[in-house]
Amino acid sequence: MSGPVSCARAALLVLVGALALAPATAVLAQDKEEPPKRTAGPVVDEEAEKNPTPQTAYAAFQRGLYLSAFKQAKILAEKGNAPAQTLLGLIHQNGVGVPASQSKAIQWYSAAALAGDPEAQFALGLILARGEGTEVDKEKAKGWFEAAAAQDHVEAHYNLALLYMEGDVVERDFKRAAQLLGFGADREHPESLYNLAILYAEGQGVEKNKEQAASLMGRAAAQNLPVAEVEYAIMIFRGEGVKQDEALAASWLTRAARGGNAVAQSRLAKLYAAGRGVKTDSVSAAFWYSLARARGLTDPSLEALLASLTDEERAAVDKRAASWATGFVR
Repeated sequence: MSGPVSCARAALLVLVGALALAPATAVLAQDKEEPPKRTAGPVVDEEAEKNPTPQTAYAAFQRGLYLSAFKQAKILAEKGNAPAQTLLGLIHQNGVGVPASQSKAIQWYSAAALAGDPEAQFALGLILARGEGTEVDKEKAKGWFEAAAAQDHVEAHYNLALLYMEGDVVERDFKRAAQLLGFGADREHPESLYNLAILYAEGQGVEKNKEQAASLMGRAAAQNLPVAEVEYAIMIFRGEGVKQDEALAASWLTRAARGGNAVAQSRLAKLYAAGRGVKTDSVSAAFWYSLARARGLTDPSLEALLASLTDEERAAVDKRAASWATGFVR
């Protein structure tokens, strides 16, 4: 089971209110010979830079006007505005608009966290859990996760759950982990759904329930979480907690494989080789296996399949592989 360092999302989930931005005014031509003047790209709100608010600073950040966002956030942060301090920490951490500086990120996150901002508390917890620019200190990370969780921060609940499953800084407690994951699952947080599904499947911290496990895993898979797509496909293929359907299982594996998941690619190759859920197709089997193999996953039976290909089949596999690209809409 992965700990909070590898499982948690790296990006802050910064929520801002809707803000009506005034569009750039087009300059109308005075005559037919003078073309209209056009504005190239987003325009900096000079008034906002003089009199910033947290909303204008975040709006500039979301529009990609990072230097303007930095200027606005700095003015507010130096006056003690916690949301602006959090934004300044995010800007320094990611090095957008200014050179990356983990020490400055920690400085501003700490100020905002102490002021009670849950996003800063969560960010500081992640930094301490990972040891980014500072010593790893999961005990302190736990404290900041708890502070953010007390303010209903979903990711903080998730990371606390991982700490309880890991059993490093706290006694391993799957029941408590399940409770924390349930908070995120109720809010359709994909990683929480996935991990809670595993607990139900294994009967750890909760009563074993294959149907509940499959339901949770399906909800996580529906949100394009690759590891959940693979696990859900396996559940469907075996009929664990859900009706057995090899064709449907193959479709879920295809979805994950197209997204670049090597495990899904290898398993899908096996289905094509055996004709389970799909028509037997040695070229498709070899194609998907070649992708998984390139990422370090090997399988003796599929190696034998590759060796048995004709020159024509091998050429077909190479042609498909040459045009392969991951990350397209599934």
